[in-house]
Amino acid sequence: MTAVRIIILGGGFAGVKCAKTLRKLLPRGQYEIVLFNQENHMVFHPLLAEVSAAVVEPRDVAAPLRQLLKGVQCRTEKVLSVDLNRNEIAYEADDGQHRPMPYDQLVIAGGSTVNLGVVPGMADHAFAMKTVGDAIALQGHVMEQLEKADVCGDTERKRSYLSFIVVGGGFSGVEVAGELNELVRRSCKFYQNISTEDLTITLIHSGNQILPEVCPSLREFAQAKMEEAGVRILLNSSASVCTHEGVGLKDGAFVRGGTVVCTIGTRPLPLVERIAVEKNRGRLITEPDMSLPGHANVWAVGDCAAIVNAVDGKVSPPTGQFAERQGIQAARNIVARLEGKPTRPFSYKSLGSLCSIGGHNAVAEMMGLRISGFAAWFCWRGVYLFKLPSITQKIKVGVEWFFDLIFPRPLAHLKADRTNRVSRAHYPAGDFIFREGDPASDFYIIEEGQVEILHPTNSNGAYEPIAILGPGDFFGEGALIDSRPRRNACRARTDVEALVLGRNLFTEISSSLAPLRNALASSVKRRTSIWQQLPEVRSILDTIPLGEHIEPVLVEPLRIDSPLGEAIGKINQKKLDVLFVTDDQNKLVGIVTRTDLLRAMEVAATLPQDKHIGMKVKDIMVPDPIALTLNDSSTVAVTTMREHGLKKIPIVESDSNRLLKGYIRIENVMETVVKRMLEARAVAAKAVAN
Repeated sequence: MTAVRIIILGGGFAGVKCAKTLRKLLPRGQYEIVLFNQENHMVFHPLLAEVSAAVVEPRDVAAPLRQLLKGVQCRTEKVLSVDLNRNEIAYEADDGQHRPMPYDQLVIAGGSTVNLGVVPGMADHAFAMKTVGDAIALQGHVMEQLEKADVCGDTERKRSYLSFIVVGGGFSGVEVAGELNELVRRSCKFYQNISTEDLTITLIHSGNQILPEVCPSLREFAQAKMEEAGVRILLNSSASVCTHEGVGLKDGAFVRGGTVVCTIGTRPLPLVERIAVEKNRGRLITEPDMSLPGHANVWAVGDCAAIVNAVDGKVSPPTGQFAERQGIQAARNIVARLEGKPTRPFSYKSLGSLCSIGGHNAVAEMMGLRISGFAAWFCWRGVYLFKLPSITQKIKVGVEWFFDLIFPRPLAHLKADRTNRVSRAHYPAGDFIFREGDPASDFYIIEEGQVEILHPTNSNGAYEPIAILGPGDFFGEGALIDSRPRRNACRARTDVEALVLGRNLFTEISSSLAPLRNALASSVKRRTSIWQQLPEVRSILDTIPLGEHIEPVLVEPLRIDSPLGEAIGKINQKKLDVLFVTDDQNKLVGIVTRTDLLRAMEVAATLPQDKHIGMKVKDIMVPDPIALTLNDSSTVAVTTMREHGLKKIPIVESDSNRLLKGYIRIENVMETVVKRMLEARAVAAKAVAN
């Protein structure tokens, strides 16, 4: 007789409790329980803040599923899809092949994942706090910042190393801010050149009080205690952007800090998003008994499910406390359904809330009681010690907490080679990516936006732009190749998204890949200042306003939805090299060149045959092309055109308003330069003759 297969997707609080309860209630021979989770352990999320602050060892908040769930088949393959009609899931096997697995009962307990994309730049520059790996990475980074600050001779850079920002004033944000504050302040005595006055820990919250989950009196207590301990709290402040220098707020203020931790922003797992059933803000809507409507053998529990609590008629909050109870009740309902008995709706009354705020202080609401201070902190540790899933974890964490009361926190960390990496970075318009004199550690490739290369003109911090770069361009290679500090500065001209390669990875790739090596050599030669050899040309260019060279666009620009045939016809009939593409407000959005017409054949090869004739300009145009503004100089125009090998370059009103004003031609500019040179020499010759 084939065993009844129950598949559980997710190894969090809900999935583990469901599997454990099912294994207790069902005989092993007749029922097969399979749990899929990409990590082979269950993460005890309430203690991640303590891992990041070196209180608890990482392994002690990660319970191995195979040891925790005896009699349950634990698998770490990635589940790709759920077919509710065929009663099967698809997963990626160890050999990379996609394989199906049928089920009799399915429990979706996938939880949620971090969504740092809620704030531009947060995914590039902030630490999340969702996994054990996140906590380990933050702990190592904090230790590294302390080490750098201790030997740093630059006051401003030292402040940056010792400035920590936490975004989000809920339970997670408050606990992380409190623990980080405790860690760095208790560690100062081991660093000769760091004092507590150098430290800045800032908590940013969009509401008018932190910890909206507890009552107002506990919120006020928590805020007062944290501020007394040295945490700066900014209320009614929403993050609008995150950069390598800190966090920008929606009111225009900017909070500087070298470390940003983001505890806001969650979204359902992609697997849950792909399930074609009704959802409530991305969470699966269930029947009162937690089964999916129309699918009596499919259940949803935990953060990924919008489960109405029969106690108050409200959707259950996405907390571990509710997830555990949902997992237990779902298991009982599955057993009832298998036995032909009625199921029960989910009904659970919360036992309360606890939150550690650092410094042996906490706030707690438990069974109608409100506690704060040391007593609440003692309860917080006691409750979570009891709730740890294994006896081994209980013993280890208990010992570590005892040691934390007596001994200083360990400052050692395993230091990975951070230069051998690939990452992404976001830079708002006006931000410096690096300045002259900075050490060369990274190579940059622009994905979106424009940057300007700046040359220092004096020791007072004045710069002059020498080139403008756009999507697909790269920079930062010269200093890496020559192993020297930066000679020029680089600043974001518009909002920029860049791919960043560390020094070691850049060296490995550039030395092995001949085309890249040649491209780098050409760029270094091209970007070597030509004005030292041509000072007369430079002096003339500096006196010529860019407006003198601007020519009007006589051929009507294309639109992105214009037929490709229209572009071909205009280029052919007017003998043009380039056509501009604008939107309905005449703002520049792209260009089409003769070379782009050749790409039309490549694009057509990827389209169905019936789509060839319907190709549009948007299919082949270069989007967001390099453009100059009315405020740029003729010198910048020439160097930018030389950098990109352009004969023409469009002129827009400004970087923020790309209203097309015309274009300039390199031959027009050079003709003006030659005329003025001849005139100057004629005047000089005449003066000599007289």
